[in-house]
Amino acid sequence: MTKVIVAGGFGKLGSAAVAGLAETEFDVVGILSGSVHDADVAIWTGLSDIDVDADIWLDLSTPSAVYDNAVFALARGLQVVIGTTGLTDAQIEDLRERAVAAGRNVLIVPNFSLSAVLLMRFAVSAAQYFPEVEIVETHHPAKLDAPSGTAKVTAQRIAAMRGGRDGDEQSARGEAIDGVQVHALRLPGYVAQQSVYFGGNDEQLTLTQSTTSRAAFVPGILAALRGIDEIDGLTIGLESVLE
Repeated sequence: MTKVIVAGGFGKLGSAAVAGLAETEFDVVGILSGSVHDADVAIWTGLSDIDVDADIWLDLSTPSAVYDNAVFALARGLQVVIGTTGLTDAQIEDLRERAVAAGRNVLIVPNFSLSAVLLMRFAVSAAQYFPEVEIVETHHPAKLDAPSGTAKVTAQRIAAMRGGRDGDEQSARGEAIDGVQVHALRLPGYVAQQSVYFGGNDEQLTLTQSTTSRAAFVPGILAALRGIDEIDGLTIGLESVLE
């Protein structure tokens, strides 16, 4: 079996991932957590405590921890799947260099939801036909980053299709990303939802995807773990292992 260490394995997404890996070809051999929990596998509260070998590092931790975790995993010779947002461009480039040096792969997944991946694809296709576009993303109040990583990637891909242009820096709780306005809402009752609004000459197009529980992310997590050996170096996006 393929041995996996899960960072953030007791969070809401981490718990869903650990449960979803049961009875698959993946064996969770330990969990890195900020606090002690009861579990049937090894639990560590610090990187220096990790004392088992593994094949893949699955990071579902926090923006403040993910970079150091990935550096540690690459130094230990593990393949790395990152589902935590918050990495800076400089950190991503550093991890790219470290992955090449270590002969390992890093897959950064802004969103493990298959519907989110399809939404981004459809939005890029629509962007070439509409002059105006804005993104509204809604998540639970405990989400640490705003806008979300998914919204940022969506905006960047739309901007690349449109050739990029200046945009208004004011937004409802977020930012203009490469000229694409992104609004972030944090409301109870939501897990994750994103809408892309296109406006044209007397017509509109709205694309929306939503997830109502973390179980929706498990198929994407499995696809990422199964595809990590097939990519080359550092890659961003779940679609790279779906095609």
